[in-house]
Order: sequence, then C-alpha cells, then structure tokens
Amino acid sequence: MRVVNAANLKWQGNKAHIRGGGGLRLKRLLQGREGTPENYLFNLAHSGGDYSTPRHRHNFDQIRFVLDGDMRISPNQVVKQGQIGYFPEGTAYGPYDDAGKARTIMIVQFGGASGQGYISEDQAARARAALLKDGSFEDGMYVRKAGARTKRTDAFRAVWEHCTGRRLELPRPRYEKPVIVDPKSFDWRPAGRKGVERKTLGIFTERETRLEMVRLQPGAEWTSPAERAVRLFFVVDGAGTCNGKKIGRHGGAESGAGERATFKASRETTLFCLVMPLIGDAALRRAA
Repeated sequence: MRVVNAANLKWQGNKAHIRGGGGLRLKRLLQGREGTPENYLFNLAHSGGDYSTPRHRHNFDQIRFVLDGDMRISPNQVVKQGQIGYFPEGTAYGPYDDAGKARTIMIVQFGGASGQGYISEDQAARARAALLKDGSFEDGMYVRKAGARTKRTDAFRAVWEHCTGRRLELPRPRYEKPVIVDPKSFDWRPAGRKGVERKTLGIFTERETRLEMVRLQPGAEWTSPAERAVRLFFVVDGAGTCNGKKIGRHGGAESGAGERATFKASRETTLFCLVMPLIGDAALRRAA
C-alpha cells in the first residue's frame, strides 16, 4: 500500500517531452513497476496553454480527470472541468491544442486489454535522448533526415519501437472515439456504511477496467474490497487518512492485488477510484 500527498511534491518538467509545447509541468504521484503488464504512470499535469499534439493513437489506455479549465481533445470533443475522459488503446483522437488556455488534470496512463503494457517515463526519456542523435521531435512527430530525404514518424511510435526493438502493432479500436464521463450526472448510492456513498462511472473492455467514486462524510470510514487488481485512488477534495497515513486534496494511493485500503475522512471527502484488473486474467479470459 502506497500513499502520496501532492502538497509535498514539486512541479517538474516533462522528462519524455515528445509532444508539442514546452510548458507542461508534472507532479508525479505514483508509478507501477517497469517492465510488467501492470505498469502505469499516475500524475498531476498542468499546462500553461501551449501543449499540443497531432491526431494520433497509442497502445495503452489513458484516464484524464479535468480539475481546472477545459481540455479540447479534438475539433468536436471537449472534456470540461469536472469531467473525465477515457482514451482507449487503438482509438484515435486529436489534433489537440491548448490554444493559450491553461488547465490542470489528473492523468493515469496504463496498459490496456491487449496486454502490450506501458513503457515507463524513464524508458521514454532514454529513447528520446538516443533518437535525438539522428533526428528531432517537432509538433508531436519524430523527424529524421537521411540525405535529401526526410522521414516523419509519430513521436510515440518512434519512442516505443526504439524501447522495445519491435514494430508497433496498434490494437484495433474498441471504441470509435474517446469516452467523456460527467460524474455530476450519476447518482450517489449508499455503500453499506454510515456516511459513505458510491457511484460507478463505467466498466470498459474485456479487462473490465472500472471507474468509481466514493464520498465520505466527516468521521466516516470505508474499506475497499480486496481484488485481483491494481487500484488507484485520487482525492478529488477533502482530507483524512488512508491505512493510517495522512492524505489530502489531490493526494494519491495505490493498493496492489489482494490488498485493501481503509479511508477515514476528517472532513467531507470525495475519492476517484480506478480499478485495473490484472492483465494476465484478461488474457486467460480471451483464451478460454
């Protein structure tokens, strides 16, 4: 069980920096174990308004919870403040441009049901440094010159293929476009404990990745069930303890497979929960 408080972390630059805009700042809350199917990256991210990407897709899943400002993810799709965007592996989105508008989000990137996993930030940074010897990263693309010819490759594809030594085979899109979830449109339901309410926001793909929220009144206590899953918790608002450790607004916590997390609220607290069943289990279901 790991617990981290955002207030104790400093904003830092983006190590990988393969997309457009240099103003992206990050607070790195938690990350999984590099080289495993369950690897993930759990961050707070703030853009001063100059971040951009071309239209693209990738071989991992992504959750973005917009905390401040709005986020336009394509010409016809906007994730508004307070909403959550689910970006499935294989599904294209963009072009994306902050267009001078600042915003802050909570973001989790993690391996999807295809089982291709997620390369770590350190792996991506090392690959970027190596690729810069033969080319440059421009507007979300990797540009390499060979004599009079110029080859342009999606920046993530170039980094992933350098890391793995394999050609990137993108999963077939399970969803036509990213899914935008508005938590305010879901009703709270009693959770079986006094002062505790829950709402399920969605269950996605054969991996059965789950988005949930839990609300605790002051003094209330809630314990998550033990599952064969990695579970991430994000304090949207409020404060209290998690397994006896203090946790505040925008703090994060992780419970591994078979672990439970017990939250006790010192004031009204709202948690966002991301449940990621083990990739191996999804693979076994596919093979059955």
